Amino acid sequence: MEYYRKIGRDDYVKKFEVLFDLSRIRNRRIMRKVNTILDKHEGKKLFDLNKMTPIDIDRVKTYAKVFGIDTSQYLRNEKDEEDDVSQCTSQWCLDQSLTPGKASDSVQLITDLDNVDWLILITRKNGPGRNDKALAGGFVDPGETFVEAADREKNEETEVELFGTYTTTVTDLDNVMIMDWDPRAKFPHGMNVFARVTHHVFRNN
Repeated sequence: MEYYRKIGRDDYVKKFEVLFDLSRIRNRRIMRKVNTILDKHEGKKLFDLNKMTPIDIDRVKTYAKVFGIDTSQYLRNEKDEEDDVSQCTSQWCLDQSLTPGKASDSVQLITDLDNVDWLILITRKNGPGRNDKALAGGFVDPGETFVEAADREKNEETEVELFGTYTTTVTDLDNVMIMDWDPRAKFPHGMNVFARVTHHVFRNN
């Protein structure tokens, strides 16, 4: 969203705000169910949903209809939500981090000759959000910077080959703390998230 504000694409900003809120709604629903499981394990920290900024769900649904956004990926059916909760309470997830997690995303944009923006997405192999679309990204490894992690994840998860005449701009966005970014039980302290935007703009010869 911040990148689109920077380049003056306000229409995209509004759509991404709706998508972001839908993701947060989904994550909080999962977190509530994960908390019921964590509560049965002695010494486990719960997600503090009361300290998270309220979301007007009806407003989000209304704007989703305006923009033609399919909400089924976010307001999931019972089977998918059960899979999400199961993935969020695996043995690895129950080994909780004592500090916020660190993650880097690689945002890859292509603006074609008709001035239409294309966003490169991957399909998640594992939950939460199994089979959903997502940005290329992942955790920052020990001894790795946010930038290094973003570039590594881009190379690991996407292969984009471009032909023609284009210019490329790389923009690093400020890392931010988000409490409802990741619903896995491992991260009750939230996630410190960074994004590197690589924007290819095609030009006529």
